[in-house]
Amino acid sequence: MPHTMNAVVKTAPAKGAEWQQKPVPAVKPDWVLVKVKATSICGTDVHIYEWNKWADGRIGAAHLPQILGHEVAGEVVEVGPHCKRIRVGDYISAETHIYDPGDLQAMLGQLHIGERMKIVGVDHDGCFAEYFAVPESVCWVNDRGIPPELATVQEPMGNAATPCWARTATWPARRWPSSATGRPRCSRPGWPGPAG
Repeated sequence: MPHTMNAVVKTAPAKGAEWQQKPVPAVKPDWVLVKVKATSICGTDVHIYEWNKWADGRIGAAHLPQILGHEVAGEVVEVGPHCKRIRVGDYISAETHIYDPGDLQAMLGQLHIGERMKIVGVDHDGCFAEYFAVPESVCWVNDRGIPPELATVQEPMGNAATPCWARTATWPARRWPSSATGRPRCSRPGWPGPAG
């Protein structure tokens, strides 16, 4: 395992980012280290690269430098001693929201809005690097038949599709044109027409 890696780093509160050598992240007891196979660029990454008003208010210069990126697919190369589900060699995608299991919202099943929730590539170093570390709890094992460039979009697809299947949704997702089954209609990446 190398001690350093290449990474895309936001270094200053201005437009741009730098290609730098950074230390390979250390693995915490319940985290995994992932060798990145592919990433995709999110609108959030563009905001941070451009360093617009949102980025300045949400991140702030005091939290720089930071590695960008959060949409990823890769292979697990190391696991912490408390990991139970993810194994070395697993091909994973990762959820962006690092939640605190003791947070009230997390206990209610709303992992993405907890008071102490952190976002990969926003509050924590991201995946635009050769390696990145993330909690085991936010990793999803991929079928090896899914190409890495498609596996990277599982995070944004989950953000977009979850309301379509949420039976308790009361916000506009329930008012979208629905199919004969009464379920909201959503599109699928790579296929025309509704999902579900």
